[in-house]
Amino acid sequence: MDFLGEAFGGFNPQSDKDAALKFSLDVLLLDNRSLDLLEIVKGGNRFGGVEGVPGWTIERREHGEVLGYENWPEGARFRAYVDPTAYALAYTEFYADTPMFMRYVRAIVAVYEKHHPEYSSTTRQILEVAV
Repeated sequence: MDFLGEAFGGFNPQSDKDAALKFSLDVLLLDNRSLDLLEIVKGGNRFGGVEGVPGWTIERREHGEVLGYENWPEGARFRAYVDPTAYALAYTEFYADTPMFMRYVRAIVAVYEKHHPEYSSTTRQILEVAV
């Protein structure tokens, strides 16, 4: 099962410009790694990113950080990337500012929580922070 259809109204890996983010969030939660997502959403910690199989990454840049983020678009605080040799997406990279990223998180976590009430303590925390 995946959460893409319910959370985002579908998923088209060959045309969605935000496919890297949708895919990465979906796989993260399919692996029941909601605690990792909570750390990324909260920020203010040494947890700058999370990655997994098949070759996906979600990174967070704290406000004001520049070293190592020189190629990020202005205002971007999150980056999702999917290795094109692991999974074929038309757009393998996606940057988001905080409000945009949190909209995606809220959408997929709401669906995840519905299907996995056993993780509701963590998902409630995510939804409280992802405003």
